[in-house]
Amino acid sequence: MVNVRIERFDKNRHQRTGFSCGVATLDEFLFRYVSQYEKRRLGRTYVAVDEHEQVFGYYTLAASAIDYQHAPKNISKHLPKHPILSMLIARLAVDEKMQGKGLGRDLLSDALRICWELSNRAGIHLVEVEAIHDDAKAFYQKLGFSPLPDYPLRLFISMDTLALIFVQ
Repeated sequence: MVNVRIERFDKNRHQRTGFSCGVATLDEFLFRYVSQYEKRRLGRTYVAVDEHEQVFGYYTLAASAIDYQHAPKNISKHLPKHPILSMLIARLAVDEKMQGKGLGRDLLSDALRICWELSNRAGIHLVEVEAIHDDAKAFYQKLGFSPLPDYPLRLFISMDTLALIFVQ
């Protein structure tokens, strides 16, 4: 496997040419929109790069909320009837050359670590993702995410669950 590090996206350093994850909308975001999202503070993107600054994967984080009435009862039962604040892993993509080598899991782990750290500074109750298809849904479920009852491709993991991982 190529040795990569994960860091905040920098349009002046990171090489995006040649990146292809097999999903046109995810590729297009990296090539056309990521800089606009960064500039306008709509999301923060983190990239997995090698020593030549070539991007092999990325994810984007953004603030979000889940409507109280759409949250599972085991999550909402002790909360006020207000939107439940969350962090959204808005995109997660791995270059086809790196798929199946654990990079997606590494990117997700990094994203969850950042979400955990942020939850200790601001009100964040959940992390949510929007699976692009059933294979992505299975990937997230295997790693502890559960689907929202009304939106089967939207999944979440609670900060209580992340505490079991990150609090030693």
